[in-house]
Amino acid sequence: MTISALALLSLDDVESATPVYISIALFASIWFVLTHDTRPRVGVGASIYVIVASIVAAAISSHNAMVGGFSQWYVGAGALAMFYLSLRRRNLLAWLGFAAIGGVVILWGLSTEDRLLEAILLVARQAPFVLVGSLFSLGMRRTRQRLDGIHSVETARAAAEAAALARTAERSRRLAGLDAAVGVQLQRIADGDELTDDDRAELLIAEARLRDSLRARQLDLPEIVAAVQRARRRGVTVVLLDDRYPLPLPIGALSTVTEAAVRILDETADGSVTIRLLPAGRALLATMVTDDEEYSRIEIPAP
Repeated sequence: MTISALALLSLDDVESATPVYISIALFASIWFVLTHDTRPRVGVGASIYVIVASIVAAAISSHNAMVGGFSQWYVGAGALAMFYLSLRRRNLLAWLGFAAIGGVVILWGLSTEDRLLEAILLVARQAPFVLVGSLFSLGMRRTRQRLDGIHSVETARAAAEAAALARTAERSRRLAGLDAAVGVQLQRIADGDELTDDDRAELLIAEARLRDSLRARQLDLPEIVAAVQRARRRGVTVVLLDDRYPLPLPIGALSTVTEAAVRILDETADGSVTIRLLPAGRALLATMVTDDEEYSRIEIPAP
């Protein structure tokens, strides 16, 4: 608005009003292009348009001005457009554009009588606009790089702390599981108590329980663990496998797998039972195989 007001104030100092109106329209289109290109770094196409429009405005307005002052508003408007280009991370194009505008103005000074110095001073007075924009853009870029570096360091530190906490939690969980499984027996061994055959059998079951927690994490559920313990105490060989981990079971499938596993474990009197979660992407979600008096296989399809 300020630039337009200066342009209108200069109508008495120009040979024709038409170039003034055309230049105002060109700079209005520049403002439209710059405000509608919302990328942090303005596009090359938009930048070239801004430069070309500014040069055209300078070319048609320079020969139209009869005296200095407000009639040379187009140079300041062009410098301001280049200032915005430099702010939007187009420093090189901004300086090339300003050099082109300056060249047009100086050519006008050469083509008129005794106005070359005026043209040079006019260009020199507007150069600080582009310089300030370039310095500000450079400072913002360095600040952004420092902030990105700090963010990367903090992110890596947070990830390391989270990983350490996860390891600690997993270690605590394993120790708690170990204590629950064989804590009493280990304490008796540490105290020097003699173990009975039943105690040794319980230690073997506890060992298998710990092995299950590593090989079949998604089957490490209270209902399944209790059914496995009952089956092993009856002499059944139980193998649990989770080839799906770390991908979780589909929603609603966990209860189906749990119910089927508990049922087949409680129904098996001797022999062996193998329960396996299959890798993701298979047609089957899980298989449960029993081999006692008869061989049987239960298949649970993927949802």
